[in-house]
Amino acid sequence: MALGRSIWNWFLTTLSSRTFWMIISLIVGIGAYIWGAFLPQSSLLHEILFQIGNITVIGIFFSFFSNASEFLGIFKKELQDIVYSDEFLNDQKDVSKYWKTTSKQMFKNKFPDIHEEFLDVINANLPTDEVSYYKDYEMTSTMKWIDEDKGIVKVNDCVDFYLIADSEEKFIYPLKNWIKTSADGSEIKSKMLSFIVNKKEMVSSDGTKPKPQITCKDGERCEEYDIALKGSKQYHIVYQIEKEYNLFDDHCKGFKAKYIVNNCRLNLEVPTNVHVQFVARGTLREFLDKGIQTPHKISKEYKGILLPKQGFIVAFLKTETEKQH
Repeated sequence: MALGRSIWNWFLTTLSSRTFWMIISLIVGIGAYIWGAFLPQSSLLHEILFQIGNITVIGIFFSFFSNASEFLGIFKKELQDIVYSDEFLNDQKDVSKYWKTTSKQMFKNKFPDIHEEFLDVINANLPTDEVSYYKDYEMTSTMKWIDEDKGIVKVNDCVDFYLIADSEEKFIYPLKNWIKTSADGSEIKSKMLSFIVNKKEMVSSDGTKPKPQITCKDGERCEEYDIALKGSKQYHIVYQIEKEYNLFDDHCKGFKAKYIVNNCRLNLEVPTNVHVQFVARGTLREFLDKGIQTPHKISKEYKGILLPKQGFIVAFLKTETEKQH
């Protein structure tokens, strides 16, 4: 309908302002040609009439093509507005065909034979549940010795990020915390110190902090918290977990994205006799140093998109120096 109205308005405007004078000018130009043709070619009037005819007819042609260009511009814009509108695309069941056609043109000089595989890669990484992505994910972790001889450490992890949801409907956000079990059977301790959503402390129905479901498999202990969220499309989540475990058995720490993450940062502080090795996990670029880095205190930042299963790994190694208390 919008396209039809635009064309009709253009037609009425053109008819009232241009077409009439174009017809009159064309008649004058042709008349000047005919009149001049009956006069001697050497006469001044013959030359004047032919010049009038040339100017008039050529001017009409230029005016016509300018008018046609204006019409095509209107038609093209209105057609683009329709084809690329959300309403049109939402009704199409073969949007992937548009991607294949577009990507073939985009990548035809690089790898025309595999451009369709890019769609499969993109679809595999797009969210399929209630969580769209994380924004500004930041982990701050501190480690201290409890028993250096036995390798027992206390680690406090504070995680701060924005969770972007698909809708305001209620859904369950699964938070998982993994710890390797000790080979010597020593006790592993882990507790949720706080879980804050949009500046409000989350508690269970009995008034206590969320309790995890604990499962053990293949030498690892998994603590899973089911957090119910609703009423917003953006949740600012801040939680703290305190753990005590054997560093000799569990000497790695990492982050592997479950969802798409936009911007990621790690702040890490360890005892002075613990060596730290930081490695990016499958990212397109390296994490950048933020601020002053020391052997036992680092800050790394990734600006941009992390896809699911990308992130970082940190390895710890106790060095032979004076005991830290």
